[in-house]
Amino acid sequence: MDERPKILIVDDEPFNVDYLEQELEDLSYDTISAANGREALTQVASEAPDVILLDILMPELDGFQVLEKLKSNNTWRDIPVIVISAMDDMASVVRGIELGAEDYLPKPFNLTLLKARIGNSLHKKRLRDLER
Repeated sequence: MDERPKILIVDDEPFNVDYLEQELEDLSYDTISAANGREALTQVASEAPDVILLDILMPELDGFQVLEKLKSNNTWRDIPVIVISAMDDMASVVRGIELGAEDYLPKPFNLTLLKARIGNSLHKKRLRDLER
């Protein structure tokens, strides 16, 4: 992992992406973004992010489909994914976790909690990377 962890923000709402980019870059994270599921998979293949922040309701491929593709790929399955979605019903949360999300935060999210979840996900990823 590089010195500055790279976070992929996947959301079709530009305001959400801009807000997260600003907050995360202030914490010394590098950020990249994708506006839909297809772009997200392209970014994962070319950029190898350390953590993915994933919305569910998006055009082309939704977040659940992206999660399925990520977790079924041997190269990508260990990238921590934190779902951030307006879909906060229990069935959606359970589905996201069962598909392999590290965490699931409802929108509007608490920024302090998100920062803690990202830090925790990066720590777990470092430990998994050391085991290899």
